[in-house]
Amino acid sequence: MSEGNRRNVLVISSVERPVAVLRKALGDGVDELKVVVPAVKQSRLQWLTNADDDAREDAEDAAASIDDATSDKVEAEAGDSDPLQAAEDALAEFDADELVVVTRPDEEATWLEEGRAADIAQRFPGLEVTRLVVSDEG
Repeated sequence: MSEGNRRNVLVISSVERPVAVLRKALGDGVDELKVVVPAVKQSRLQWLTNADDDAREDAEDAAASIDDATSDKVEAEAGDSDPLQAAEDALAEFDADELVVVTRPDEEATWLEEGRAADIAQRFPGLEVTRLVVSDEG
């Protein structure tokens, strides 16, 4: 965990534009914000055959748009197709105090997203984990 009153937040986000939602939800006082966009937009067949180039490109584009829309205190990158693995990878390099999982509603979620917010909360019991649900329609 971070020292003192620092507030470092890791975000795992499968929605297109999470920045406005995060600003409202997190408020002020975030010292460092890291956003990881898992490559979840792929079919089971694409995942099984490792044909995830389009999904990875979508995730990289989303991360780049986050970088372009935010300040120096925000780092964004594409992550693993499994949101839980993406969180584990990011936490190995980023000392987070909080973890925010931003997903679409269950009825809009891809098969790779289904239930992963709960899995992430269960995997990191010592970390404050919050789920934000954002519809593609806004």
